[in-house]
Amino acid sequence: METRTLCLAALLCRDSSGYEIKKRLDEPPFCHFQDTGFGSIYPALTRLANEGLIEGTELAQEKRPDKRVFSLTESGRAHLIEALMQPPGPDRFRSDFLFCLFMSDLLPRAHVLSIVDQRIDALSQTLEAMKLCEANVTRRARRFVFDLGYSFYMNERNFLLANRHRLEAALEEVERETQVDGVERESANRHLLEANEGESRP
Repeated sequence: METRTLCLAALLCRDSSGYEIKKRLDEPPFCHFQDTGFGSIYPALTRLANEGLIEGTELAQEKRPDKRVFSLTESGRAHLIEALMQPPGPDRFRSDFLFCLFMSDLLPRAHVLSIVDQRIDALSQTLEAMKLCEANVTRRARRFVFDLGYSFYMNERNFLLANRHRLEAALEEVERETQVDGVERESANRHLLEANEGESRP
């Protein structure tokens, strides 16, 4: 989703400054959908204003510089709906956690299992936090998204709990193979050293 579309969606909630838009996009629910940065938000707001999709008003602040507050125009609302009507692109999933697991053959078993346990704890905390705000999600479409997200986190946590032993067993096997390889390499190096010493003797 383009940054400009996210800005329009944020302004659909209420009039906001660029900083307030960025803050809204960094908080639930928007933060679960896309990542945005100040470097992309302000150019997007400038383009949206030039196209008449939003309007900016200078708001005086006591003992502080004036701030520019943006509001959504009717054209901007129509443009947002038009953008949402386009087929959504494929999800782009990024995870440092999964990357560490993917490369876990290089890491100590205790460290990898600790990462998994921390992930389980973090997911449990997320689920508890979602439960606390569940009653506030009253609109049916948004409740559908809420339940889908809750199911996603719940399934991930349950999978890790049920399959942690598989990863532990795999890492134990890697450790055994590494130990065998180390012994074999040490033996080969010793034989090579003895052979070289034998050749060097007069």
